[in-house]
Amino acid sequence: MATMKVITDGASDIPFEIVHELEIEVVPLLARIDDRLYRIGIDISEDQVYDQLFSGNQRVEIVRPNATTFEQLYRSLLGRYDYVFSIHLSRHLGEIYSEALAGRSRLPASSTRIEIIDSKLAGMGLGSVVIAAARAIRDGMTPAEVNERIGQTIRHTHTAFFVDTMEYLEQSGLLTFSGSLIGSMQRIKPLMILDEGEIVPYERTRTRAKAIEGLFTFVEDFPHVEDVIIHYATTPEDVEKLIEKLDPIFSRDRVQVSRMGPAIAACLGPGAMAVTAFEGFDET
Repeated sequence: MATMKVITDGASDIPFEIVHELEIEVVPLLARIDDRLYRIGIDISEDQVYDQLFSGNQRVEIVRPNATTFEQLYRSLLGRYDYVFSIHLSRHLGEIYSEALAGRSRLPASSTRIEIIDSKLAGMGLGSVVIAAARAIRDGMTPAEVNERIGQTIRHTHTAFFVDTMEYLEQSGLLTFSGSLIGSMQRIKPLMILDEGEIVPYERTRTRAKAIEGLFTFVEDFPHVEDVIIHYATTPEDVEKLIEKLDPIFSRDRVQVSRMGPAIAACLGPGAMAVTAFEGFDET
């Protein structure tokens, strides 16, 4: 039986206990604070990074792992595994995917096959793909079946979100639509989605209450939903509002709640909120 390993990055927001249970390798993101680099989750906690991000006291920059980091990790796995699935943040939302590709390109010839995969997702949307891959390996699937399960999960996982202010997204450089459109969205709470990994406008909502209603409608519009994850940055009190709206169509005991990791929160800003819906594996 082929031996396999799943790798992801710190933008996946997977809870530590699941990482440990499924033996997922997570490449940490870095926080630069006062010109010092800290590995998030290792040298500094997510709570501490959050405090620095939104306190206004210090300048904080979230830094991606570089190609050398990936190269060293991949080298350590050569010969130990037959297949490595390295699943990462959407290439449209950062350079992690390209750094992973660059790291792999430096490796010597080996029998270990390393697949670098663009999840087209972020946060626990990405995390869901990684978890599905790790569970597939645990359940004894073949490499081809694991690869197919990853593709199925990506195709059927969808994320919508809104922000309190466009300021953080503008500064992040992740928006590809026109400046005039961005300007028209400044005084509203626009709903956006990830479409093939890119951020695109979805619905113009003018208040926070309407934006939360829009997240509910986003989920409601799917004919079938197996999993729902609510993500929040700094407003956990709004999670209950969305759960109440979802309850008639998706029971609250099945809803997962996840605080956005610092990397995602830094791009979306305080008050951001998102929902991820997974339709299941039926492709008929």
